[in-house]
Amino acid sequence: QISCIFFFNDTATTEIYTEQIVGSVRCVQETGAECYKEIYDTLVRNPEVFKDNQTIEFGFKVDQKTILENYVLFLAITTHSKEQLAHLHDLKTNYIQTLERHPKLLRLVNDLLSNELISTKPADFGFDTVEIFLKTVHHYEQHQKDFRRQLVQHNIRVLEKYYRKIYVARVSELLNVPKEEVEVEICEMINIGLIFAKIDRVSGIISFRKLQNENERLNEWIFDVNKLLDIVDKTCNLISRDNEMLKVK
Repeated sequence: QISCIFFFNDTATTEIYTEQIVGSVRCVQETGAECYKEIYDTLVRNPEVFKDNQTIEFGFKVDQKTILENYVLFLAITTHSKEQLAHLHDLKTNYIQTLERHPKLLRLVNDLLSNELISTKPADFGFDTVEIFLKTVHHYEQHQKDFRRQLVQHNIRVLEKYYRKIYVARVSELLNVPKEEVEVEICEMINIGLIFAKIDRVSGIISFRKLQNENERLNEWIFDVNKLLDIVDKTCNLISRDNEMLKVK
C-alpha cells in the first residue's frame, strides 16, 4: 500500500504541498479512505495551502469539504470490518464539530453506526454530486454499486441481530430490494464471514445462527446432556411407579 502521511514544516512552499498532495490524490483509488483522511488532516493543519486555488493538476479538487466528503463516502463503500468501524467511531469522536456543519455526512455516519434499518436507496442520501461518484473519477460506477451494496448489507446485519429465522420475501419487503438481490448479498456476506446464516430456498427461509466458540459449544452440550438425563430420570420414575401399581393389583 502507498503511504499518504505527509510531513511539513513552516518553511515548506506551496509548490511542495501541491506536488505531494497531487501525488497522494492520484493514489486514492489504491488506499481509499485512509488516504483521504491523511489529506484532510493535512489541509486542516495547513489551511493556507489552497486558499486561492482549490483545483489542482489532473482536475482534482483539494478543499476541505470535497476531501471530507470523499473520506466519509469511501468509508461507506468499503466492506464492513473492524477497521471501517474504527474510522466511523473516530469520525463521531474527533470530527463531530466538522460533521455537524455537514448534516448529510453526519446522518450517513450515524446510520452506518446504528442498529436500525436504513434506506437502501443511495439517492435518499443526496450524494450524487460527491466527487467519487462523478463520471470524471475512475471506477465511479463501481463506487455507486458498492454504496448501494453496503447499505443493503448494513440492513442484513441489523436483521441478523433481531431474527433467528425470517422469510426471504419479508427481508425483500423490509429492505425494498428484489428477493434475488437479497439472496446474492446474503451469500456474499456468508462467504466473507460477515454473517452466519443459511438459506432454505424451498421454503424461502433464512436462518441466522451465531458462530459459537468452544466454551459456548461445551456449555450448550452440557445443557443438552443434563436435559436428556433429566428426561431419562423422569421416565424411569414413571416406569417404576407403573410397575409398583401393577404389583399392587
